[in-house]
Amino acid sequence: MKQPKISVILTCWQRPHLLEEQVERIYAQSVQPHEVILWYNAPPKRFGFIERKQLVEFKNDGQVKKILCSHNLGIIPRFTLASCLEGEYICIFDDDTMPGKLWFENCLTYVDSQQALCGTIGLRYLSTSELLTEKPRMGWEGKNEHLEFVDLVGHSWFFRREWARFFWDQEPPSRTFGEDIHFCTMLQRHNIRVACPPHPMTQPNLWGSTQPQLGVDKVAISCSSDKSAEFWRVVKHEFDNGYKPVLL
Repeated sequence: MKQPKISVILTCWQRPHLLEEQVERIYAQSVQPHEVILWYNAPPKRFGFIERKQLVEFKNDGQVKKILCSHNLGIIPRFTLASCLEGEYICIFDDDTMPGKLWFENCLTYVDSQQALCGTIGLRYLSTSELLTEKPRMGWEGKNEHLEFVDLVGHSWFFRREWARFFWDQEPPSRTFGEDIHFCTMLQRHNIRVACPPHPMTQPNLWGSTQPQLGVDKVAISCSSDKSAEFWRVVKHEFDNGYKPVLL
């Protein structure tokens, strides 16, 4: 059976100490990646400068292609980069995401059969007039036994490479965050759904991230300050642009 080509995009900003384990987990997948690319964003000086050598030299860094950027261009470039890669599938990971060894296999089960972007954590909105979401979220938090269609996914994104071009059907409203809801909005216009594959409690090997606690440290964007008002502005922009939540 032909092995699907999966190109992986990693980012490095404030968590260089996690890169070695993240790369190990990606190469431990039951479906091997075709290539792994690291996008390095220079960290801001207010957090203390980390030498570039320390960021990009680690035990298994020979398995990674590196793009070194002396300026922090934020979260958008990784979605643009996806169109340039060799894989028929793309998996983008946040720097706090440690996949179980069956994560790629889990996504491959659904990405084509359901024509869906697959992700690690899934949100469903309960209102279009205020920032109100279903609790718990799908994924490692809600531990959904079956595939669940959602409004947006985060922490990792698994999709067909040709879908990446839809990200730029319209300019994203923010370059700081909200890339997840923007991509989902653009995909919906092309009848591509958004889904969180099964995350059964008893099968963490299927999970998109087995260490969710890594995403709540002091450098997490969501924890660094109260961004809820600005995030709602981005979400409301996409609702006004025609995005239809699955529960509404």
